Amino acid sequence: MVRFLGLSMPTEPNELTGGVPPLGSELRDALACHRAEARTMLEHPGADGVALGRKNAEILDGLMTTMFAAARGSLGQSRQAIALAAVGSYGRGAVALKSDADVRLIVPNARGRNREEASAFVEALLYPLWDVGLSIGHQVMEPDEALALAHEDLATATTLLDLRYLAGDKTLVSELLDRAWNGMFLESALGEFIDRLDAEASGRQARLGGSLYLLEPDVKGGSGGLRDLDGVRWVARARYRVGDPGDPQSIWRELVRLGVFVGRESQEITEAETFLWRVRNRLHAHADRKSDRLTFDEQETIALEMGYVEGNSGNDDARAAGAERLMQDYYLHARIVTRAKERMFERARPPRKRSRMADADLGHGVRLFDGHVTLAGSAELLSDPPLALRVYAACARHDAPVLPFAREVIARATSDPAFAAALRASREANDLFADLICTVAESRMPRGSIAGELHDVGLLLAMIPEFLPVTGRVHHDTYHVYTVDVHSVAALDCLRSLARGELAPVHPLASRLAAEIARPRPLFLATLLHDVGKGYPDANGSRKNHSQSGAELCDRILPRLGLSEEDVAEARALVAQHLSMYHVATRRDLDDPTTIQDFCVGVRGREGLRDLYLLTVADITTTSPTAMTSWKSRMLEELYLASDGFLLGGRPSQIDEERLGRVRDAAARLWSGERSALDAFVGSMPERYLLANTPDAIVAHAQVALDRKSSPVHAALVPSKHPEFSELCVIAEDRPGLLARIAAAITAGRLEVLAAQVYSRVLPGGRTEAVDLFWVRNRAEATPEARRFARFLKDLDDVCSGAVDPADLLRARTGSASPWRERPSPAITTEVVVDDRASPRHTVIEVFAKDRPGLLYTLARALHELGLTIALSKINTEGTKVADVFYVSELDGTKVVPGERFKVIRDALTGAIGCNGDP
Repeated sequence: MVRFLGLSMPTEPNELTGGVPPLGSELRDALACHRAEARTMLEHPGADGVALGRKNAEILDGLMTTMFAAARGSLGQSRQAIALAAVGSYGRGAVALKSDADVRLIVPNARGRNREEASAFVEALLYPLWDVGLSIGHQVMEPDEALALAHEDLATATTLLDLRYLAGDKTLVSELLDRAWNGMFLESALGEFIDRLDAEASGRQARLGGSLYLLEPDVKGGSGGLRDLDGVRWVARARYRVGDPGDPQSIWRELVRLGVFVGRESQEITEAETFLWRVRNRLHAHADRKSDRLTFDEQETIALEMGYVEGNSGNDDARAAGAERLMQDYYLHARIVTRAKERMFERARPPRKRSRMADADLGHGVRLFDGHVTLAGSAELLSDPPLALRVYAACARHDAPVLPFAREVIARATSDPAFAAALRASREANDLFADLICTVAESRMPRGSIAGELHDVGLLLAMIPEFLPVTGRVHHDTYHVYTVDVHSVAALDCLRSLARGELAPVHPLASRLAAEIARPRPLFLATLLHDVGKGYPDANGSRKNHSQSGAELCDRILPRLGLSEEDVAEARALVAQHLSMYHVATRRDLDDPTTIQDFCVGVRGREGLRDLYLLTVADITTTSPTAMTSWKSRMLEELYLASDGFLLGGRPSQIDEERLGRVRDAAARLWSGERSALDAFVGSMPERYLLANTPDAIVAHAQVALDRKSSPVHAALVPSKHPEFSELCVIAEDRPGLLARIAAAITAGRLEVLAAQVYSRVLPGGRTEAVDLFWVRNRAEATPEARRFARFLKDLDDVCSGAVDPADLLRARTGSASPWRERPSPAITTEVVVDDRASPRHTVIEVFAKDRPGLLYTLARALHELGLTIALSKINTEGTKVADVFYVSELDGTKVVPGERFKVIRDALTGAIGCNGDP
C-alpha cells in the first residue's frame, strides 16, 4: 500500500478494475479540499501568484509519484525501465489554478516495441486521475524519436528544456537531457532555435492582436505575457543550463550570478512574473476553467480584489479608475517582460558574421562599426552622459541602426537616477534630444520611430521625467486603444509621416500644410506632450482638465529643453487647446458665422491655426485605428478652411456667398430634370445645408424630395460622401416628434447612426417639410442589405403615418428576447450639458452617454416631450461613448431661458437615458 493525502492506495491488481487501483470518492474529496485551499490563497497577497502555482505543482507531484508507484505495482512492472517526467508549466514547477498538467512517459529506444506495455501503464496511471476531474495531458516518448522530432517541432524542443524528473528510472531522463544539450542546444544550433522561438512568438502575438497594449490582453499568450517569459527561460536554459526545476523563479537569480542580468533587472522580472500570475490565477478562479483574456469586466473585478479601487467600490468612476491603475501596472510589467525577452534573445545568439562595411571613428565617443552606430567604449558613457544621445543623433545622421550592445548599455544607464539627472543638466543633451524629437527624415530605428526608440531605451523618461505618470496609463474605454505614452509617440510619428508626404492620399490638406511647417520645435514637442497632463490631477483632484495641466507642465519642461520664450508660449497654447478644434468640428454648427469667430478668438494666428490642425489630425488618427472617420476628417477640414479664411480678413458672409454661388452652379450642371424643381428645392433650403453638402449630394436629395409627392414620408439611400457609411435621406411632412419616429425605424432596422443633419424647408402654401440626413451602417455588415432596407422603409412608413407606435415597434424588435446584444464594455457616466452661449439662435444640448441601440430615439423622444424643436443634430460616436449634440429651440422659435428650464431638461434627458447609461 502507498499513501497520498492521507489516503491508502492499493498497489496490487484488482480483477474488478482491470489493474487500476479503486480510489472511489475519497480522492475526489481530498482534491476538492486542496482546490478550496488553493482558492483561499487568492485572498493573501504574496501567496496568490507563483506561490499558488508551486503549491499546485507540489500536490500534483505527490499525486503523480504515488499513482506511478501504484500503477507499477498493480501491473507487475516494477522492474521495467520507464520514467515519468513533468513538462510545460508543470515541468517548470508551477501550475496555474485551472491549467492542464502535462507529463511524458519515457521508455528506452525500442522502435515502438515498448509502446504496448506503456499504453497499458498510461491507463493504470491516468484513468483514475481523469475520473476525478484532473486535466492531464500525456505522451509516450522514446529518446531517439524525441530528439529527431525536436529538430523540426519547436514544441518538442521546448518540452526537452522543461523536462523535470518525477518518478521511475532517473537515468532515462538525465541521459535524454545530456543528449539534448550536446546536440540540440550547442552554440552552432542555438541561433536557429532562437529564430524559431522568435518566429513562433511573432505569429502567436499576431493572432492575439499584435500589440502589447491591447484593450483586453491575453495574459498568457499576448505580447509581454507569461509565454514570453517562458521563451526567456527556454533560451536561458539552452544557453546557460541554469534553473532549478522546483523553483521557477530561481533562474532570474542565477542569470544575475552569470552577469546576464543585473540585480535590478532580475527583481523587475520577478515582480512582473508574480503580477501576471496573480492576475491569471484570478481569471481561472472566476471562470472556473482555463481563461486568460483580461476582459473589461474582469479588469474591474480584479482591480477590486487586488486593492486598486479606492473609496466606494460600487461607484462606476471608482471602479473604472481602479481598472485603469491595474492596467497601467499590467502594461508596465508586460514591457519589462518584452524587454527581458529582447535582451535574452540578443545576448544568447551566437556572434553574427561581420559585414564588409568599413568602420569609422565618428568622434566624441561614437563609432561606426559593422554598419551600426556604437560606443567607442562603454565606460565613457558614465563620465559623459550626453554620449547616449550623440549615438542616436549619429544613427539619424548616417541612417544606420544602433548596435544591440550599445543599446543595452544605454538602456541600463538610463535606469540610474543620477545618470538621468546628469543628462537633464547638460545643455548639449537637451539640444540633441529636442533635435531628435523634431527629426522628420526616416530612420533605421525599430518600427522606424525615433521617439519610440528613445522611449524604449529610457532616454525619453530620463529627459522628461514628467512623462512617467502617463507611461503605461490606459483609458478604461473602447475608444482609446493605446496607453497614453504609446499614443503620444504614435501621434508624433504620424506628424512626421505627414511632413514626409506619406499620408497625402488619406490626408491631402494636412500633408500639404505639414510640408510648410516653419517652426517645428513647438509643434513637435507639443504633439509629444499633448496628453502629459493626464498623469496630473488639478487643484481639485480632477484629471478631467488634462489640457490645462499639460500646458502648465510645458512651462516646466520646455525651457529645460532649450526652447525660446516664444516657442514655449506657442507649444503651451497648442497643448492647452489640443481638444478645442475637434470639439468644435464635431459638436458645433460650422455654418454659423459666430462659431468660426468664437473659435478663432483662441487661435494664435494662421500659423497657430495650422499647427493646431496638424496636432488635431495626428491626435485623432492615433487614438484608435478607426477614430478618424472620413466624416470627422471632413469636419476638421471645413473648420480649418473657414477659420483660415476668417483670419485672412475675409468677411464670413462674403466668403459664404461665394461658396454658395459655386455650389448652386455645380448642382445645376449635375441636375438632369426640370431646372425649376431644383431651383425650388435649393431656394427653400437653409444656407447651412448648401454649405455642408456637396453638389452631387444636393442633387440626390432634391430627387428624393421630388419623389415624395404626397406620401407622408419617403426615404432612399443616396451616394455617400463618407465611403465607410451609407447615407440615408428621409423626406417627410415636418411635425413635432418626427426625429424620434425616424430614429425608432432606424433602430428597429438594426442600423447604427454615425452622423446626422436635420433640416426643414417651407413648401408653397406654408407647409413645412423635413429633410433629414443620416449616415448609417449595419451593425453586422458594411452597408444595409436590400431586404433589410425594404423592411426599414415599411417601418418608417408605419411610424410616420401613425399605424404603429414607435415604442411598440422597438419593443418588438429589440426587446429582452432579442438576440441583438452588445458585448460587455466599461460603464460610462451620463452627462448632459445645456449651453446658451454657443449659438445666437439656438440652445445647444450636449449628451455624453454609453452608446446603445435606440439611444437616438430615446433622446429625440425626450426632447419632443419637453416641447423642444430640433434644428440641427450632430451625432458623434467614440468607441462605446456618444457625444450627441442638438441645436434646439422652444416651439415658438425662441431660445431656452436659463434657470429652472435648464434643470428640467438635464433631469429629463438623464432620466430617459438611465442614470448609468444603461438601457
